[in-house]
Amino acid sequence: MLFNNYFNAKRFSQLFKQDLLINRTKYGITILGLGLITYILGYMFLNSSKVSMIKHDYAVFQNYSICLAFFMMYVGVIIGLAFPDLSDKIKTSNYLLNPGSILEKIMLQFLVRIVLFVPIALGIFWIAIRLAKASLIPEIVNFNSVEQLMDPAVIPYFDYVFLITKSNGKIWDTWQILFVIFGLFSYGVYLFAGATYFKSYALIKTIIASIVILLTSITFSVLLSHIFYPKETQGFNSKLNEFAVTEHLSSSELFMVSLSLFSWMFFLAIGYFKLKEKEA
Repeated sequence: MLFNNYFNAKRFSQLFKQDLLINRTKYGITILGLGLITYILGYMFLNSSKVSMIKHDYAVFQNYSICLAFFMMYVGVIIGLAFPDLSDKIKTSNYLLNPGSILEKIMLQFLVRIVLFVPIALGIFWIAIRLAKASLIPEIVNFNSVEQLMDPAVIPYFDYVFLITKSNGKIWDTWQILFVIFGLFSYGVYLFAGATYFKSYALIKTIIASIVILLTSITFSVLLSHIFYPKETQGFNSKLNEFAVTEHLSSSELFMVSLSLFSWMFFLAIGYFKLKEKEA
């Protein structure tokens, strides 16, 4: 019965239905706008780069990756704008007084902004960027004083497997795939938690905080390297001892994978306790 104070399935479903009822128009416009903007900007970018994509295989991966990188930044902005009512004291009080526990409220935002929205957004990007590529038209260009027909039909359509494929055609190692997927996921949860930590301009402050944390961590590691390996360390070139954990995994790679796999839990816990703190 004690757990019922923290989470109740019926109460959570009602909270979810209420959120959809209130924000369905905003969610719909966001998804449609995301698709339209992705298509327009994707077409403009691919159209300006189609000659290089036709002539060079590496340019296909490069340009698709750039499009996805900017798209994921926009997705990160939407995730970081979670808990919009927390930016105002009156709205915060009303939000916290709504039926539902703190756990249910943070789970609702996590469900809407990450669990549901991210897969939908990735599907939108896949459709929009492929439509943008299909909209490219052939054109005659002057190359080395010779007119050539550039037909974008030879450009392969985007697929997510491009992102985890090496230049030799082989798929990335498992640890690399896990690091990228959970690294992006953890940073998304970090932006999500930042919305509960800061009162105003939460997204901007969260991004600035991440840069400060990264630079501080690098500086601290370099400082330790100067202390323990003074001869091998010069400037910011730190000394790092590695050892093989398995045949295909080093200690540094294991650390990076572990950090990406588990850090999101820490950020989610911070979000919960900061929201709990506001309730008090």
